[in-house]
Amino acid sequence: MTGLPTPALPARAPRFTRFDRVVWAAMAAIIGAIALTIALGDRVGVSIHRAAPQGEARSTSTVLIEFSEPMDRASVAERFSITPEIAGTLAWSGRTLLFRPAQALPPGAAITATLASGARSESGRELLHDVVVRFTVRRPQVAFLAPANATPMNIWMADPAQPDGARQITSSPSGIYDFSISPDGGRIAFSENNTDLGTQDIKILDLDSGALIQATNCLDAACTNPVWRPDGSTIAYERVEFNSDLAQQGVGVSPTRIWLLDLTSLPVQTRPLFSDPQLLGHTPQWSADGQRIAMYDVSMGAILVYDLQDDSLTAVPSRAGSSGALSPDGRLLVFPEIVLQEDASAHSYLRMADLDSNSITFLSDAPQEIDDARAVWRPDGQVLAVARRDLTTRGYQIALLDPFSGSMRWLTDDPRYTNMFFSWDAAGEQLVLHRFPELDESGALNMNGQPEIWTLDVASGALTLVARNAFLPRWVP
Repeated sequence: MTGLPTPALPARAPRFTRFDRVVWAAMAAIIGAIALTIALGDRVGVSIHRAAPQGEARSTSTVLIEFSEPMDRASVAERFSITPEIAGTLAWSGRTLLFRPAQALPPGAAITATLASGARSESGRELLHDVVVRFTVRRPQVAFLAPANATPMNIWMADPAQPDGARQITSSPSGIYDFSISPDGGRIAFSENNTDLGTQDIKILDLDSGALIQATNCLDAACTNPVWRPDGSTIAYERVEFNSDLAQQGVGVSPTRIWLLDLTSLPVQTRPLFSDPQLLGHTPQWSADGQRIAMYDVSMGAILVYDLQDDSLTAVPSRAGSSGALSPDGRLLVFPEIVLQEDASAHSYLRMADLDSNSITFLSDAPQEIDDARAVWRPDGQVLAVARRDLTTRGYQIALLDPFSGSMRWLTDDPRYTNMFFSWDAAGEQLVLHRFPELDESGALNMNGQPEIWTLDVASGALTLVARNAFLPRWVP
């Protein structure tokens, strides 16, 4: 018997759980977002991670804009402007645009840097909004060591317009030996005494964050006189090895040599400037472009000028023991030279060496009854501030000397004071002076004199007392 066919069961509609519906809704939203982005194009654009400085800045501050991704540099450069118009250079560090002013910014100036929208990234995305950096340039400060007549000595800082507001920057229980300010004014490198070991180590203090790092580990050495390279990447310093473990073998203290601290690596790396141990040096100084460094080599009786670009070394003979004054472009070297007179007296006269032509010009010479002890180039490289003493007075006064024309004018004329250590501010408008009152008001020897810190406005001749019982002044831009 043939059976009847079994009827087909009706198809059952698929059943979705609540989770399935959520997943499908999310997928639909993503697809919709993708479709909307394709339809409208990229409306997010390049983002900015950092734009600085804002509010207040130093006269040597660099304007920087950090992008979220690599940029088409030409499209950025053509949209960058700064008001008031300031000469400078644009550079890049990875994804960060840097504008470096060619000269120090004038104190009190209100600066606005603008990057207009439309700058493109390498992927084609655009900057959708203008980036604006606004800041006011602060007045330069003065840092110095105090107290001069007691220990421990520490670093202090003051605004010359408000000297009573001087504040202590370091709190070393053993004292600071010497120090220098980074070119951007943001850090201080100083050598600190270790009273237990009789050594000195170099440390670096960040003035904004207060962070402190030890840059050297001189367990049996004196590491002193840190000098910043103008780009802030390197510090040259003097190092003397004590060789205590070799004393019984007749090995004494080493002569002074120049070492370098590489601040671009962490931890900070250090090495001798010269691999040849016979090349000595003290009192290092950099040219403004950082390509040349000068120092005095006692063993050679000469100033050595080392060119880091071509690895060349130039020796300028001199008996004065000074490394002189290297011009900002590194081409000229002004230095004192000792000259013996017929009466067996010795006087110091200025010479200027042209390092490119290997020629020497006499800026002052016998039989003048003068001594020139120190010369410092103004930042523009056009004139020198000189410590000069005619032999009718006791102390050194400061003169402004044009080494190309020979013209000169006195900036100080107070016979009570001798003026020795001094330096220019970044704008070349002021000098900061270490002065000592050798004579009292009556003209007698000042038996209770203490060193003082003053500033000198070169245009007006105005002198401002910043601190008493202090020494080794440095500008903080």
